[in-house]
Amino acid sequence: MSENTFMERERALKVKGEYDVLVAGGGTAGVVAAIAAARNGANTILVERYGFLGGTMINGACSLHSYFNVYKPFPGVERKQLVKGIPSEIVDRMIEAGGCLGNIEQVRGYGYDTVITPIDHEVFKAVIVKMMEESGVKLLLHTLMVDTITEGDTVKGIIIESKSGREAILAKTVIDTTGDGDVAFRAGAECIGELQPYNVGLSFSMANVNIEKAAAFFEENGALTQLAYADKGSVKDNIARFVGQIENIDKFKGYMQKIGMMRALMTYSLHRGDLTYINSVAVSPLAELTAEEMTRAEVQVRHQLSQIVEFIKTHIPGFQDAYVSWTGNQIGIRRTRVIDCEYDITANDVENGSRFEDEIALYGFHDMGPRRNVNKGGYYGIPYRALLPKKIENLLVAGRMITSDWTAHMSTRNVVSCMAQGQAVGTAAALCSKLDISPGKLNVKTLQETLIKDGVYLEK
Repeated sequence: MSENTFMERERALKVKGEYDVLVAGGGTAGVVAAIAAARNGANTILVERYGFLGGTMINGACSLHSYFNVYKPFPGVERKQLVKGIPSEIVDRMIEAGGCLGNIEQVRGYGYDTVITPIDHEVFKAVIVKMMEESGVKLLLHTLMVDTITEGDTVKGIIIESKSGREAILAKTVIDTTGDGDVAFRAGAECIGELQPYNVGLSFSMANVNIEKAAAFFEENGALTQLAYADKGSVKDNIARFVGQIENIDKFKGYMQKIGMMRALMTYSLHRGDLTYINSVAVSPLAELTAEEMTRAEVQVRHQLSQIVEFIKTHIPGFQDAYVSWTGNQIGIRRTRVIDCEYDITANDVENGSRFEDEIALYGFHDMGPRRNVNKGGYYGIPYRALLPKKIENLLVAGRMITSDWTAHMSTRNVVSCMAQGQAVGTAAALCSKLDISPGKLNVKTLQETLIKDGVYLEK
């Protein structure tokens, strides 16, 4: 032991359980992965650090981008739902519970995303827990994944820390849906790519907003760039989404950039007078993935949130009597670690609509639209190999830790893409458990046939 180190005491850890499939991280990809694994007969546990499920799906945009291809900018291209299966079932369940307005077409700004699917983050928390219970997933909340259990290059389980102390969980197959690739990284997987510039922000909600007045202000100033309507139970208030480009208004030019914020108010609304989601706060990227850097970013976004709220209440009509009703439970980070997998999806794959023999999902949205879109309103395939870490056995990954190319990542990291990846890895893990093989040895045709049986769309 040196002056700067401390030797932790050696201790035997209680094995909390042994499972067919262990999902680490109950966010966007993880919840779908756990349901898919359990429904396919695997004894499945989901470990999550928070007391709720959903991750970026409810902490970030809350508008699910996108189940459909971006077809409206391309005459003659038909609307096609690309992501079905469990992700689509979640929407149906949310509509039934009153927490989703359905799949809404944008009437303006449809070159970015033609169909949006906004959800209520609080309703989602209840709906997804019920789906977990119905599927037979064992939940372990308020629990941190702190290390992996490995034999050589084979992952055997994880070490967890909670109010119950430090314990171990063993599993035949482990799925990493932590967002930061924590399991893969600690198991020795290689990381590629770099942190994305301007990739840290904070979502928030405001209540008591006159949404029509706010949208009309941006319209009058030629700064209303996205617009969608839905039935919110009010004749007067039927705007479900608007984006107001603040920096397009002459008197505000340079203001947002000067204080380091995003240049627009990106919003959606599920309820009358309520902007369920606002995306305007963005701070400098993390220099590295450390507690110190994340703390710095958290403090910075809280300062900026106060500034942006003061600004819009003072200068944007419709916000004078509004107040902040919710903020994300933590900073949103678009990309941190990217795990080196058997295939790395490229920008060319995304934009030219590449298809693969081993694809497990189809996707057609790009978060850089309309500057970049999948070619002619089409879609591309996500290969199974992109979810298989190199040199590590018994491990699958899904979510924002795939795709090293920044431009491609601006598509693959999006919510519905991550959900589709989640169903694929959950299904694959269950099949591997039944067959007693590692994910790399799974027959992809068997996986594809099972996915199709479970409602996944894989058009050839």
